[in-house]
Amino acid sequence: MKKLLLSLLITLSTTILAKTPDSLFGVYINDNVLDYVTQEELKSKYRDYVRGFYALILENPPVSNKDFSDYLFVKFDKNNKIAEIKSQKKFQNSETCKEVENNARRAFESKYNIEFVENSYVNYGFQKWVGDNVISTECRVFSDDETILFISLRTERYSYKYNEFLDSKI
Repeated sequence: MKKLLLSLLITLSTTILAKTPDSLFGVYINDNVLDYVTQEELKSKYRDYVRGFYALILENPPVSNKDFSDYLFVKFDKNNKIAEIKSQKKFQNSETCKEVENNARRAFESKYNIEFVENSYVNYGFQKWVGDNVISTECRVFSDDETILFISLRTERYSYKYNEFLDSKI
């Protein structure tokens, strides 16, 4: 009985102590996009390919990380609530992208005490659901001299609509 109680206590404490990713490069999921842009910048929003959402590039992200990101995008709903944060970094070859992606993934795994799994929707990508959010990394090859690393953090509600969009394109 004591062994059972001890193993249950260890399991619960490990689960409780696990951090839930809620931000990427200083931008927080579920924040109001106006916490990061001005009303004037908000006018440059465009319709996201996922119905009911908008997107825009953050011109001045709170945290600049040139190792992992050239651009930082946010996706948000009609109430300006951020549903996805996505970084993009361009590389001239897929090997370099995969090396940097691996470093980013390991950093997230260490920070959040998680282990990524392969993402079945993409060729070279990984993801991990933690609570109501999913964090993912992907190296997408566009040509022989252009591969882009995407790192994203999405809410559950956006992720399901995003996956429905992907399924409709197959």
